[in-house]
Amino acid sequence: MEELNQNKTDGAASTLKKGGAAGFGKQPGLLKYDVRVLLALEKAIGGSKDFFGWLIEAGYPELAAFSNFLQDDGEAEKWLFMNKYHWLGLLSHAIDGEDVPRRWIQKNLHLANLMFAQACRGDDAAISWLKLAKLEILLRLANEVADLRSKQELDKSFPYKLRF
Repeated sequence: MEELNQNKTDGAASTLKKGGAAGFGKQPGLLKYDVRVLLALEKAIGGSKDFFGWLIEAGYPELAAFSNFLQDDGEAEKWLFMNKYHWLGLLSHAIDGEDVPRRWIQKNLHLANLMFAQACRGDDAAISWLKLAKLEILLRLANEVADLRSKQELDKSFPYKLRF
C-alpha cells in the first residue's frame, strides 16, 4: 500500500482528451481520482480491510463508504448523502439499474461514470466504450462490482434467506 502514497498523478481522466461532448462542463466523478486510489477502491470492494482502512487514512472516506454501500450497508448510503457525496450514492443506485439515478448520472457526470455503471451490469456496449476510452481501471472496478453483485444474488437465493 506504500506505493499508493507515491507519485500522485492526474486522475483517471488523464487517459481521455479534455473537453469533448462526453464530459464538457460535467463533473468528472470517478475520473477525478488517481488510478492508484481506484485500485485501492477495487480491493476494498473485494473485501480487503487493509485497503478499506487505507482509503480512510489517505483522505478518501467517500470511496470507503461507497465500497460499503455497494455491499448493502445502508449507513454508508446515509453518510454519502449527508457528506455531500450524493453522486456516489446515485452511482450505486444506477449500478442497481434504477432509472432516475441513471438519468442524473448521465446529465451531471462525465459519460465514463454512466458507462461504468452499465458495465457493472454486464452491458457489452458500455464495456466496449470503456475499452475504447482506455479506461482499464473502470473496467477492473466494474468486474469487481459485477462479482460482488453475483455473490449477493447467490446469497439471497439460499432457502434460509427466502422471505415468505
